[in-house]
Amino acid sequence: MNKTTLKDTIEQLYKDILINLDTKKINNYFATNYIQTTDHHTSNIKEFTEHLEKLKEIVTKLSIDTFKTMLIDESQNIVFLRYDVIVEKKDRFVGKIEVYAEFIFNEEGKVITCNELTQPYNEKLEGIGSVK
Repeated sequence: MNKTTLKDTIEQLYKDILINLDTKKINNYFATNYIQTTDHHTSNIKEFTEHLEKLKEIVTKLSIDTFKTMLIDESQNIVFLRYDVIVEKKDRFVGKIEVYAEFIFNEEGKVITCNELTQPYNEKLEGIGSVK
């Protein structure tokens, strides 16, 4: 995949999956054998879907102002991101989480792995990156 395709895909993935929490679009972006490791907790595609469904129960809104860092290695189909997620919870708490994420795409343009580390700016968001 070329850099433009990888950039466009990751940006649309974030809009659909993280911001809109649209679990119906998971198969558009993720391979069936997808594995995600967040804060040393590993999930398969089913568990990742369950995580997104749980987020829908907890948050009213997730947003990202901008990716602070986006590094793309088209020779290996890898996108590395650093960004803050603004979390608005249903209990009215608003806070931020710093995220470092590495996505690896297969030749069909779907994500096969994501390794990410999250660091909340406030303890009230501890563990939300891998909540189920």
